[in-house]
Amino acid sequence: MANQISGRVIAVAKEKNVASADASKKPLRKREIYIDCTRYDPYTGERSQFENQPLLEFSGDKVLEKVNPKLDGIVKGDVVTISFDIQGTPYKDQQGKTKVYTAIRCYDIEVRRKADGTQVVQQQAQPAQVQAPVQQTVEQPPVAQSSFIGEEKKDDLPF
Repeated sequence: MANQISGRVIAVAKEKNVASADASKKPLRKREIYIDCTRYDPYTGERSQFENQPLLEFSGDKVLEKVNPKLDGIVKGDVVTISFDIQGTPYKDQQGKTKVYTAIRCYDIEVRRKADGTQVVQQQAQPAQVQAPVQQTVEQPPVAQSSFIGEEKKDDLPF
């Protein structure tokens, strides 16, 4: 299931390489984006007193190949929608208690409105060619005969 969050961009970081604990593995590539998702009252337009400004991270080679071109075009003030997945991994701490490490894994970003106020037109996928359904002939069932002997059917009403 896709989860999404929308907000105004505060900052976009440059790509970083994070070294792995295992020296034989290649470093993890990641890129962060800081957005403001604070809610507004739909009736008064007042900003909520509770700030909501998450720092979200895109990581991994495949994800960055897809989103890096998009992130390069994003500037402070753009309104974006980020698609993400939440993953949890249980582990045991030093006291032996089971805890859960929860990670937010972002995998796509779409610009909804640029900082200068221009609306971004989303490209729609071309609709697939739909073939007309094949006409089939259906045989009509035979008309039911009256179950009463000698009863004459005058019309098609059941009573």
